[in-house]
Amino acid sequence: MKLFEKAAHVGVPYVLENEIHRYIVITNKLSLLISSLTLIMFLGGLVFFGPLLSVKLSFCFALVFLMPLALNQAGHYNASRWMVAIIISVSSVITSVFDKFEYTRLEELQYVIFRVTLLCSSVLPFIVFRLEERRFWLSAVFVNLTTLVLFDPIHNYFDVGYFQLGFTGPNYHFLNVIFIACFTILNGSTYFLKISFENSENKNQDLIKALSLQQNEVLKANALINEQRALLEKENVNLNNELIAKNNQLVQTNEELIQHNNDLQQFSYTVSHNLRGPVASLLGLMILADKSTLSEQNKTLFDHLQKSVFTLDTTIKDLSNIIDIRNAISKIKQRIHIKDELDQILLLLQKNVEDNQVDVKLELEATEIYSVRPMINSILYNLISNAIKYRSEDRKPAIQITTSRSSEGIRFQIKDNGIGIDLVRYKEKIFGLYKRFHTHVDGKGLGLFLVKLQTESLGGRVEIVSLPGVGSTVNIVIPDAANPDHQIIMDKEWGKLYYDAFVNTTFVIWKRALHVNEFKEFFQRCVEFNNSHQCPNWIAEIKKGTKADDDNEEYNRARLAFANEMKRTALKRLAYVISKENEPADFELYQKQLIDFYQGRIKFYKTIDEALQWILIESAKEKAEHTLLK
Repeated sequence: MKLFEKAAHVGVPYVLENEIHRYIVITNKLSLLISSLTLIMFLGGLVFFGPLLSVKLSFCFALVFLMPLALNQAGHYNASRWMVAIIISVSSVITSVFDKFEYTRLEELQYVIFRVTLLCSSVLPFIVFRLEERRFWLSAVFVNLTTLVLFDPIHNYFDVGYFQLGFTGPNYHFLNVIFIACFTILNGSTYFLKISFENSENKNQDLIKALSLQQNEVLKANALINEQRALLEKENVNLNNELIAKNNQLVQTNEELIQHNNDLQQFSYTVSHNLRGPVASLLGLMILADKSTLSEQNKTLFDHLQKSVFTLDTTIKDLSNIIDIRNAISKIKQRIHIKDELDQILLLLQKNVEDNQVDVKLELEATEIYSVRPMINSILYNLISNAIKYRSEDRKPAIQITTSRSSEGIRFQIKDNGIGIDLVRYKEKIFGLYKRFHTHVDGKGLGLFLVKLQTESLGGRVEIVSLPGVGSTVNIVIPDAANPDHQIIMDKEWGKLYYDAFVNTTFVIWKRALHVNEFKEFFQRCVEFNNSHQCPNWIAEIKKGTKADDDNEEYNRARLAFANEMKRTALKRLAYVISKENEPADFELYQKQLIDFYQGRIKFYKTIDEALQWILIESAKEKAEHTLLK
């Protein structure tokens, strides 16, 4: 391969133009390729046909085809390229004539094969010459066309013509027309392709020149940048030292801020929770106090004191509620049926709705959301009650509640035709704590503050549009909870408790036999969870080796206490999952005791899938009955 590349570059070092370099290399490579193929044909002919004259002639042509390399070496670049452009056509005609002298049995195909060779070699002038070298490539094309046109006359001159050798094909002359037409099409197409190629090449050359100029400019700019970089590096060292000092200062300040924030949160917790006991005691004592023993003046003071204590108690409760909201972002997310939630809220507000003839319209495109139920309830309750409270006396109150689903989550819109709020005046204070904008009705200025706080705690956002005398529209977007099907409530090495909001079911997974203290902790958490979230469906999976010792009296008392507590919760269905190989020896007796104790609310299954299927079927039946009763 190295020898081939070396031969292909014969004569190149003596040429200055890069473009001529390329055409010389192409000429040398074509010369080597044609010579190699001709030599292979010579060897093949020698094997199959013996030392015929045409076979010997092919060997001579193999040597002649190397002459362009010698011409390039001598500096005759145009002659070498012109020779490559016509050498196949000329040699093909000569070989075709000599080929027919020695064959005793000729075939008509022999008159076609050499024509095909002439046709294929006709594109070589466009390969080795540029179009601007017109006299060279035109003369070469003319020679190639002449060999094709005079193919039959030359054979007839040497008495080896098609009809002279006894062939009688009636359409033979038409063969010349076909090949000349193909020649014209092939050369014409190559010519237009060459025009397109050279135009693109010229554009590339212009672009390269432009890029070279730009590169020089870039190099100059780069040198300037390097100088400036050196200066910047010196400045950077100084700035870096300052930054390190400032960063250390910032870290120290941040640590102090975290400590102050923790202290403030602890103080807020202490104020909101620890003061509730003394205030409650004070309220109780004031209720027990006999006002009849007081003078008129002291009675007045006592009333003011009682009112102040009630206000203090309310403020502490509000503060406690706010702290609980801020610290309970990770509460369990449940499937909330929005229509049911609104029905409950409207039932609580039924008297206000009926007394004030409020027209409430629901347009619920989104019907459910996975979120924290108490927060969703509080948000909707505050907004609806505000819409009723701040109604206009000039028109019949109307509230429109719509829901829709977007890429951000569930969108709630509560629109009313009440007295509205002047947002130009109160825009910055609209969600402030204890901020009131209308004094003609009772209120504490806590509703919108809680709405914003709870919405943002759920990862959502709230916006309000309002005009005085027209009404208000509150838009809330709350994202659906991520992975509500596996919400971990408790996970320890001896047991796991998690809630699946999709099927409204709590799962209890026993990992091993629990000690008494572990049992109490585990199931106390179960009872607390069910009291706060009212989950009707439970699945307990019992694995091998998880059954505790029945002889432990303290354990049995704890188990009985737990079972009694669970019976008092919202528990409706308990699926007990235990495979056959994990059943203890007294399982049938234990099973009967549990069925009697839970009064039929418990079922036993081999797999969780079977248990879940039972819960889904029973829940669907319950929902259908509830709908029928409505």
